[in-house]
Amino acid sequence: MAKVIRLVQAFLRPGLLVLVLIGMTQIVKAQIETEIKCSADKFYNFVKIIKGDGSLGTIRQWQYVTPASSKEMVLKDIVKSVDDENRSITFSVWGGDILTHYKSFGFTLTVTPKDIHNIEQSGSKVKWWIQYEKRTEDVRSPDAHIGLVAAITKELGHYLLQQ
Repeated sequence: MAKVIRLVQAFLRPGLLVLVLIGMTQIVKAQIETEIKCSADKFYNFVKIIKGDGSLGTIRQWQYVTPASSKEMVLKDIVKSVDDENRSITFSVWGGDILTHYKSFGFTLTVTPKDIHNIEQSGSKVKWWIQYEKRTEDVRSPDAHIGLVAAITKELGHYLLQQ
């Protein structure tokens, strides 16, 4: 139980909320929410363009560097579900450097307008639900990756606001 408490404490910081710890399997679900000034439709549609044709099974490869490392890393994900009505996309990581530390890693993006009566002008909330399972107990939580997602979300929001 002490390990579970330490894991929860590691995630209790602004912008991140631990939702579920499932037994000793170390499956963790976390959420990060970022407010941006561009519309929900604009952000969601841009992400859809990144992922290709939008169909289930679309595979992408990302090359990135986290703030905690100077090493370029690779992540390969596959689109598991798309819900245009709710502006939600679920991805599952199936390859890349991150899987050296985690048995599984997935994320769901949901974008909602802050004011449904003024969608284009109100800005939006971007939520990333992140789920992962550590390979061993001594593997650190993916804080650097989560921080990178938050930073990219903010920057993309600023960029899309100018478009």
